[in-house]
Amino acid sequence: MRIRALPLIGAAAVAAAQLLAAAGGAPAAAAAVPVQVRVNQVAYPPAGAKVAYAMLPARVSGVSFTVAGAHGAVLRGRSGAEAGSWNSRYRAVYRLPFSAVRRPGRYRITVTGGGRSATSPPFTIGATRAQYGRLVSNAVRYFTSERDGIDVEHSVLNREPANLTDASAAVYAAPKYDSDDNLVGKLSRVGGPVNVSGGWFDAGGGYEKFAYTASYADGLLQIAQRDFPGRYPTLGPEARFGLSWLQKLWNPAKKTLYIQVGIGNGNASNTIQGDYNFWFLPQAEDRLNVTAGGNPGPSAYYVKYRPVFTAAPPGQQVSPEFAGRFAADFGLAAQLDSRAGAPRAAHMLTLARGIYAMAKTAHVGKIVTTFPNDYYGGTEWTSDMLWGAAELALADEALHAPAARLRADLRTASRWARAYIAQGHPAGGDTLNLYDNGALGEGELLRALRQAGRQPSAAGLITRRALLADLAVQLRRGEGQASGDPFGLGAQLGGSDATPHAFGLYITDALYQQYGGGGQFAAFAQQQLNFALGANGWGTTFVVGAGRAFPHCMQSEIANLAGSLTGTGRIQLGAVTDGPSSPSNFAGLGTVSGMRVCSAGRFGPFDTKSAQYEDNVVAWPSVEPADDYTANSLLAFAFAAARG
Repeated sequence: MRIRALPLIGAAAVAAAQLLAAAGGAPAAAAAVPVQVRVNQVAYPPAGAKVAYAMLPARVSGVSFTVAGAHGAVLRGRSGAEAGSWNSRYRAVYRLPFSAVRRPGRYRITVTGGGRSATSPPFTIGATRAQYGRLVSNAVRYFTSERDGIDVEHSVLNREPANLTDASAAVYAAPKYDSDDNLVGKLSRVGGPVNVSGGWFDAGGGYEKFAYTASYADGLLQIAQRDFPGRYPTLGPEARFGLSWLQKLWNPAKKTLYIQVGIGNGNASNTIQGDYNFWFLPQAEDRLNVTAGGNPGPSAYYVKYRPVFTAAPPGQQVSPEFAGRFAADFGLAAQLDSRAGAPRAAHMLTLARGIYAMAKTAHVGKIVTTFPNDYYGGTEWTSDMLWGAAELALADEALHAPAARLRADLRTASRWARAYIAQGHPAGGDTLNLYDNGALGEGELLRALRQAGRQPSAAGLITRRALLADLAVQLRRGEGQASGDPFGLGAQLGGSDATPHAFGLYITDALYQQYGGGGQFAAFAQQQLNFALGANGWGTTFVVGAGRAFPHCMQSEIANLAGSLTGTGRIQLGAVTDGPSSPSNFAGLGTVSGMRVCSAGRFGPFDTKSAQYEDNVVAWPSVEPADDYTANSLLAFAFAAARG
């Protein structure tokens, strides 16, 4: 998971503790513990598995429930399907299956058990294309709200042009950080100026821009644009906006890749401050007075004049995850441009090939992600090389490349697919998210093989059966994890970015079914979507604007300073947060001068020993939105809408 920490300033530690205490509240007496009902607060498909959950303070012989809509009760049932204990308050969770209800409409579930009753938030059955299509558009809007540079949308949270100094930025040698992520020594300029303006801010609590996350996010946006053409009018322009920044980062003439703009953390003495020392709207960075005697003075020089860092010195090989992801982005752009007959399609394919050839795949060592590296501690890169090669092959097909060229790219993709599969998916391993792109690469290679048909020679090519089998292995790994979780989450709760992993597993099943797999994982995949949208222990969605309960107090400077703090009116629609996180991640949370105090909901009673959730502006582990989280949701919602 990402590691981010705002510095404590003055009495901030006390303020943070007060905010968190306000969110948690004191435990109630056991006799007064209310029953809770958890549902997907957005929509269930008419066909397929539907399940809700009842949380009770103690085990009972059975739970009675009623599903009712505008025309009264449509299903009465009784469930003894106990899913396990949740925490010391809620020692019994019961599954409430209602797949028999298929009639489209708006419903609630009322539960009676152990002498207590409760009613769920409203939810919809049917209209999934409209419901999830709206969430796709909201996710696009989130990216629009995170735009940097001159080309911003003022109608979205009153955004103003920002960080105009990025148009002429200096390049610096790779910085060094200590074990506490404090900058060691000074920054050493090695080049520039370069134009790195534009792009998206990486996450809510800062304004740095990272190629590692942006290249992943833009790839998912482009896949959604390609696979659902014309359905989301704002999607194409936003994906193109992200792509235009990625193009600025790759200089093919100098064979140089720029991977980061800005620094989050300065040094321990604050003689060099970083972005996390400040809390303001992004346009304020251009207005900082960094002269001697100014406010805040020279210590904020690198906040106003943001440093640029490279993946490697000019002409040297770069970490393979960057080469693979950028090749995937440029290859996807070539596919999209070929549809419109745009002459730039061939140019984009040339860019893709050029950067793919720069990958360092021998003696890789610790891969480069960001500075400091543990913001995003990536460890796996074969999936990136697979993804990049698969998009090259698809671009070959779109541009009618010579058969020999297509065969070569399919063989390269097959080689990396075998390498990825050989790594295995052990218990406790990863599934689709920012750090593991294997399911995307396998899905795209399946697409390329299907489109190629019998044209390329089979020699050296991986079989479609092998790719589908590995997607199934990933889904079964998720099912194994879900078997120990009362709410069926297919990822480890508390320490593994629960929300993006849930969306990633839903995407994996969608790819599995799309390219020839069966529906044996459909119910499991649906529960991953349900979890992110309210069918979890805390009864909230982790997507702003989705359902009745969603994050109000995100650690997002833009949302906190330019938006509403009540969940109504001007909110950062579409933003996706991590949700529950390990309690240890909440230790020492801090605030920054200028932050608007905000705390919503009372989620403490639903925390467990391994997972905590706070809707509180200081609680970045739970409610900091991020590009990769939102990109996963966007593609998952696009698949869900298509199934409607």
